[in-house]
Amino acid sequence: MKQTVLLTKEQQKLVETHLYIVGWVITESIHVNETIFGFEYEDLYQEGCLLLCHAARTYNPGRAMFSTYSKRVVYNGLLTYCRKMCRHPCSHLSIGTDGEMIVNDSFSVKADNNSFEAQVSIIETLDLLASVEKTYKGVARLGIGAMKLRLEGLSIKEIAELYHVPTTYIGAWISRASQKLRKDPTFLSGLS
Repeated sequence: MKQTVLLTKEQQKLVETHLYIVGWVITESIHVNETIFGFEYEDLYQEGCLLLCHAARTYNPGRAMFSTYSKRVVYNGLLTYCRKMCRHPCSHLSIGTDGEMIVNDSFSVKADNNSFEAQVSIIETLDLLASVEKTYKGVARLGIGAMKLRLEGLSIKEIAELYHVPTTYIGAWISRASQKLRKDPTFLSGLS
């Protein structure tokens, strides 16, 4: 279980005045991929902000300027994050530019395809998601709900507007749900 560590007022001020560093590191050093959850700009920015907070907590003013130190912490942390995400390429949920939703190699549904087979596949997938949704709580349940809405043709932005939350929340919810679903034997057996 992760322990919550609060920042002091000075550390909060450092973070607030140096938020630009996160955007700079992402723009200069990281390949953003809007079709894969975890590699969208908003996801990378959120992760970078957490790393900036870590930099503020561990900063020693006698060793370097905060901007120099935090750039290195954010850069190294985002590289580690991206490497971790890439180690398991088949375990990510992604939504292709053509509307294809992929949870893993065995689960792929075209949300925008109007063929009979695609529509049947979407209906079966929606039924499967609805059947396992009852067994989840919290963020995972919200993610399954967001997956269902996505399969029904809503965009991430439209789903975020329905829930009155930022679009990054929807990506995080779906990511959490996909992590749980990849380990759920009931869900996986329904895919075959």
